[in-house]
Amino acid sequence: MPPHVTTLPSVGPSKLSLRTKQHCLNVKQLMNQESGIIYLRGALNILRDDTDVEMKFRQESNFFYLAGVNEAGFQFVFDFSSHVSYLIAPFIPEAEKMWKGEPDTVEEMLSKYDVDQVVYENDLSRLIKALNPPTVFVLDTTDTAPIANAVSKEKIDSTSLKPAMYESRLIKFPWEVQLIRKVTHISSHAHITLMREVQFGKNESEIQALFEWECARNGAGYQSYLPIVASGKNAATLHYTHNNKWLNRNDNPHMLLLVDAGGERNCYGTDITRTYPVSGTFSPEAKAIYNIVLKMQQAVLDRLRPGTMWTEMQNLVIRILCQELIRIGILVGDQDEILKLGLTRAFYFHGLGHSVGLDVHDVGGRKAGVFNCLGEEEDDIARSHFLLDRPLEANMIITVEPGLYFNDVSLNAWTGFPELQKYFNLELLQLYRKVGGVRIEDTVLITENGYENLTIAPKTVDDIEALMAATHA
Repeated sequence: MPPHVTTLPSVGPSKLSLRTKQHCLNVKQLMNQESGIIYLRGALNILRDDTDVEMKFRQESNFFYLAGVNEAGFQFVFDFSSHVSYLIAPFIPEAEKMWKGEPDTVEEMLSKYDVDQVVYENDLSRLIKALNPPTVFVLDTTDTAPIANAVSKEKIDSTSLKPAMYESRLIKFPWEVQLIRKVTHISSHAHITLMREVQFGKNESEIQALFEWECARNGAGYQSYLPIVASGKNAATLHYTHNNKWLNRNDNPHMLLLVDAGGERNCYGTDITRTYPVSGTFSPEAKAIYNIVLKMQQAVLDRLRPGTMWTEMQNLVIRILCQELIRIGILVGDQDEILKLGLTRAFYFHGLGHSVGLDVHDVGGRKAGVFNCLGEEEDDIARSHFLLDRPLEANMIITVEPGLYFNDVSLNAWTGFPELQKYFNLELLQLYRKVGGVRIEDTVLITENGYENLTIAPKTVDDIEALMAATHA
């Protein structure tokens, strides 16, 4: 045993809610390495600007994936040869204990976390030297300063770990599925509360606060991402997060509200979007657009199972969107010609979905450095890079989130080309612009034979109107 290590008998998996040792072993297997160590450094507390005001802490996701610790200042080592995991605890000065309280003891840390041994940070260098690894595997974002005196730069590999982490995080273990199911149910109930409580005269910020409160009081004290609470035309802006507009009946008595929000529990999150009328009743135009998006989503859900190619699902929703926009008269002309010209991108310009886990746009299913939804960091916003060349597999957790938007910037760009104007019914398009935008998003689990929709908030027009009727009579 390396020197200066405190250890207790291991805690059985039945006593643990987070079995992160499974992740360590899975990553090792994917890396196909028999020797070496993984070294990761967790996140630190961050102060706001030049003050002593702490920002809300959230652990770096890859660190949490292997260590299961959502506290600041920790480090982690996993030895491939012995399969022993070491949690490196920070030294807490006495003066800080007066303000922050006593830290966990070694015994408490071993009982809380799925690690084998605990080492304090002043013994980290001696631990690394005693293990004498041929290679130290780190992420390209890992600060290796704490181990600089214990291992030469030539032994540090910053490229091999990340692909294995990405692949491992894509397929969820049963306990991860249960965590995400729980937080998705919590978030679904928060969405239901908003449907019941939304009224003209409220501010988008009030609605955001109510969602966060509902999540927190049911065990999801964090949000997976900054909530999007977008009323009226704001719903056509994909990353609208100002959340500061008043819901004014005079602006549009049939105003829609799009809420894209999901809670987070034990660092695992979810992603849900619901769109509904503030008045409690859809206008004819809003209902027509809403049902198109619902048809797009349901067509995908009907086909979800292991072996399904995600790229085919993206093509499917685009075809349905084109058919439906021609049917209601917004697009005019031959369907194949319109698809070839890519005119549906005037209304739908983001990916169909993404992996969900420790990050809302989780790393699995895409190449390192390439984001997979809403067009960020992609070289072609018409084609998401999520699962570009592989089928769905059991125990993936993904979103299905088609949308249809009347975004002024997009529509003005597309209809600004004289040669394309003949494909748009500009008069009818003007009528539908007041709808703003509609997105319907569920977080779903791919099962052995199909899928389980983890999202339980209502989404048909009839169900939404029935739910809202009691408080909007």
